[in-house]
Amino acid sequence: MLESKNSRFCRVAEARVNKIIKMVRLLGNCSNKMVYAYNEDQVEQIFETLQAELIQARRRYAQLGKKKFSLSVPAQSNCIHPSIELPLPDGTTLKATAFADSEYPAINIYWGQKTDPNEEICFAEYNPDRSARQHLCVGAYQSHQDDTTYYEPYMAERESK
Repeated sequence: MLESKNSRFCRVAEARVNKIIKMVRLLGNCSNKMVYAYNEDQVEQIFETLQAELIQARRRYAQLGKKKFSLSVPAQSNCIHPSIELPLPDGTTLKATAFADSEYPAINIYWGQKTDPNEEICFAEYNPDRSARQHLCVGAYQSHQDDTTYYEPYMAERESK
C-alpha cells in the first residue's frame, strides 16, 4: 500500500528533527573548554548561521499557504504573489515568483510542466539576519535533495561611480 503524503511527512520530518537534535547536542559538547578553545565571535557565527537556516526553513512553510479567490475582493488583492512564466523549447516552464515579505522579500524560481511548475530550483532573498553588505543571499536546490544545497550572500564587487 502506498504511504500517504502526511504519513511520509511525519516519518521523514521526525527522523530529520531527531537527527538535528542529536547534532545540536553534539555541537554543545564543543563548549567544553578542557577539550576545545574558541572565542565569542566563533560562537556567535555558529549560532547566527544556525538561526538563519531555521528562519529560512520556517519561511518555506509559510509560503505554502494559499489565499482563496473572491470576487468581492478587488483584483489586485487576489494576486497572492506576482509571477511570470517562461515557456522552454522542451515544453517545460520556468516560473519566477516574488514574495513581498516584510522581513525576507524573495524571488523564487520554479521549473516544471506548463500546468504545474512546482519544483523550486533557486531563490534570491533579502536576509536581515546577515551582517551588513551580506543581506542579499542566493540559494539553490538539487532535484534529488529536499533541502537547500547552496545558500550564500551575493557579494558582487561593484565599481563606485
